Amino acid sequence: MRKFLKTKTGFALVDVIVAASIISVSLFAFVSVAQKSVELSKKSLYSTEAGFLLEEGAEAVKMIRDGAWTNITGLSTSSTYYLSWSGSAWSLTTTSSTIGVFTRTITVANVNRDANDDITTSGGTLDSGTKKITVTVSYPYGASTTTRTLPFYISNIFN
Repeated sequence: MRKFLKTKTGFALVDVIVAASIISVSLFAFVSVAQKSVELSKKSLYSTEAGFLLEEGAEAVKMIRDGAWTNITGLSTSSTYYLSWSGSAWSLTTTSSTIGVFTRTITVANVNRDANDDITTSGGTLDSGTKKITVTVSYPYGASTTTRTLPFYISNIFN
């Protein structure tokens, strides 16, 4: 006589629950990684765009200086300026403007030099041929505002 072996067919309930748990945890981990990746990509994109806007702001101020040094010396050290493009030239205005989510501001400060002709932050004599320019780009990210600045000195190179 032949003996028939009983074989198990199908999955037991425990096997189904274990498999579903493993798949659920794996999907949750994948979604979390994907979400964090998108967030970091957006942060990186904003940071790169802010860097380009800082660089563009510095170059625009140099172009304004190249037009005439009086374009720079006529600016107030107590005002905040914004760049404006007319289609053919840059100009500085006190009218607030944004570039998408970014706000770019420019401030001007006087420069003093000491007896050794080095730039000093206290005392010294006013150097009318040099100004300190600070370009600032700020943008909202998450629940806060991120700000990046680019300070540099600009001189009257044509006199």
